Amino acid sequence: MSLETGGPVEFKPRTVEGAPDWSQQTKAHSLLLDGQQRLTSLYQVTLRNKVVDTVTAKNKRVKRWFYIDIIKALDPAIDREDAIIGIPEDRVIRKDINKTVVLDVSSPEKEYDSLMFPLSCVFNWDNWQDGFYERWAGKPEKEIWKDFKNKILQENFALYQIPVITLGQATTKEAVCVVFEKVNTGGKPLDAFELVTAAYAANGHELRKDWYGKDGKSGRQGLFRETLRFPGQRAGIIGEVSNTDFLQAIALYHTRELRQAAAAIGKLGKELPAVNCTRQTLLNVPLTAYKKYEMVVEDGFIKAAKFLNLMHLYRTFDLPYQSQLVPLAVILADLGELSNHEGNRAKLMRWYWNGVFGELYSSAVESRYAKDFIEVPAWIKGGSEPSTVRIQFKA
Repeated sequence: MSLETGGPVEFKPRTVEGAPDWSQQTKAHSLLLDGQQRLTSLYQVTLRNKVVDTVTAKNKRVKRWFYIDIIKALDPAIDREDAIIGIPEDRVIRKDINKTVVLDVSSPEKEYDSLMFPLSCVFNWDNWQDGFYERWAGKPEKEIWKDFKNKILQENFALYQIPVITLGQATTKEAVCVVFEKVNTGGKPLDAFELVTAAYAANGHELRKDWYGKDGKSGRQGLFRETLRFPGQRAGIIGEVSNTDFLQAIALYHTRELRQAAAAIGKLGKELPAVNCTRQTLLNVPLTAYKKYEMVVEDGFIKAAKFLNLMHLYRTFDLPYQSQLVPLAVILADLGELSNHEGNRAKLMRWYWNGVFGELYSSAVESRYAKDFIEVPAWIKGGSEPSTVRIQFKA
């Protein structure tokens, strides 16, 4: 799925991994929204003509060239996937302790002899074909190549038609998300974080580095995983806070600020903008608001970890509702030192367990986030009980 550029929503493009960076010289006319992993894999294997950095099933990083076993590819009794062979960087497969060579395709001549076709030539096979014809001139293997070229390379690569959904320039961010979910066969939602990242990048801010760090491991995500992590634990109590959770917390602060500003000029009732953190709201949080509240929210999540430890909750596995971390973090950040007073802490614990046993964070949580963010700090400061606490349980 692609999006035409030039509309009211500006995203900063980034190149497919491994491709030359042309973004400084050429303006993109369309952006890839869905299919990035598949096209990245196809590009690196078939067009880049360099060894591919990839991972094994055990998540070990390796370098591989990819080949098609010509005989297996033409055999209808063999699964096509079994005809695709990954070969180490030196193009030699060895086995056992003696490093016995099982397959050597380290030169074009050895590729011809093994009947192994390099996928890096799949869209430009003329030179390889010439060498193959010369090697097998007057022999049956020459006819095998013709069959392979027509049935495999032509039909499955050169002439293969990929369906593409193209969204026009005027498509809004909210509409992009809706269309994505409707057409994605797995029903996977388009992550708001990705769209916000692209929008902020257009203004020069790299949101991805904030969350994942430069090495893909540190950043804010790494901080949360290490916060109050005990030996033997994979992560601390807030280790599974997601980038979307973080943006939701910022959205609550931003929309509350908008509501307070409207109230200050005399607006009442339905004229007041709602405090919320829906996906649509996340997509419209400006970069200025993100920068204003990011450290406030970060501090709130760290305070949430300490608060949960006081209640003897130490592992993410122990959390009744992961979703309740978002309102807990923004409430604690908002209260500041007030949350350290014994009486106030007791109130917060009461609110927390009412939310748990009332199962108030099991579904439709965004509206509950907003209500608690408005009502709980006001209660701590002397106001009436929040709706989460007023809920009565039957004996």
